[in-house]
Amino acid sequence: MKQKPSVVVLGGGTGTFMMLQALKRLSVDLTAILTMVDDGGSNRVLRDEFGLLPTSGISQCIVALSENPSLLRELFNYRYKQGNGLSGMRFGNLFIAALTDILGSQKQAIAETVKLLQVKGKILPISYDDVRLVATYEDGTEVVGEHEIDEPKHDGKLKIVNLRTEPATKVTDEAKQAILEADYIIIGPGDFYTNTAANFVVDGLKNVLLKSSAKKIFVSNLMTKSGDTYGYTLQTFMEELDKYYSLNDLDYVVVNSNTDYPAEALALYEEKQSVPVEDDVGEEYKSVKVLRADLFGGKVHRPAAGDVLNRSILRHDPDKFANFFEEQFLV
Repeated sequence: MKQKPSVVVLGGGTGTFMMLQALKRLSVDLTAILTMVDDGGSNRVLRDEFGLLPTSGISQCIVALSENPSLLRELFNYRYKQGNGLSGMRFGNLFIAALTDILGSQKQAIAETVKLLQVKGKILPISYDDVRLVATYEDGTEVVGEHEIDEPKHDGKLKIVNLRTEPATKVTDEAKQAILEADYIIIGPGDFYTNTAANFVVDGLKNVLLKSSAKKIFVSNLMTKSGDTYGYTLQTFMEELDKYYSLNDLDYVVVNSNTDYPAEALALYEEKQSVPVEDDVGEEYKSVKVLRADLFGGKVHRPAAGDVLNRSILRHDPDKFANFFEEQFLV
């Protein structure tokens, strides 16, 4: 008999990092299932020069779930600020790359790193295939690569109408097992197409989710994003999720109710054509119950030195989310 409820977080990127920081505080068995399509920044180097799958998301989650209080945890999250080819690279990525070379297996290297940093929970790639994400926009334009979708050179106001991987890939047996054994599955928050829907276009994921008896929870983003969700309201997010998954199988959507965002942050977002997600649904949307709570901590997150990628500066607060999840689902 299980002693703790099992929680699976499905996603990738900063949103999943925050979610794991939150749930780590609770008495639950945690598993992170991560998209493997990232090809920007240091991941581009890992893929193009080392022939490895992207590990930035994995190393982020390792840090989030690490219970190792030593300097090693801080070192693993260190980002180089200078050096030709090193600037912007996380030490953790280089560590996993070196360990892969030593052990001859990236899968084994990840497993050993998890042990070394005393990770609370499991971290599972959704697949181990070398794939690229391909988005088709409403004007027929196709964009190849997660980074090109995330930081568009095309018209960022265009809506994505189809998403796929090239080549096709399928969900791992380990990820399937975690989903089938879960009591709760949390989807998001994160860049909707490149961190959320990117998982749903992996063959077999939708079917195994439909078979799972877990409570499924979608956590809405705080902000829209040009190239990804320009002009989206909460209802648009739900409609798009229904295209890639099924609202009939979703139990809850969680929405932040505190939109008192700092003016300086909103101004920076406005420069990138991003605005707060409008909450335009009622207490239920179709069969999905809408839960609202103050989940914003008031902090503006500054980019780390050496980080050249576009990151979220307004985020859900881990402490608030942990308290909300415990009170709503675990008490």
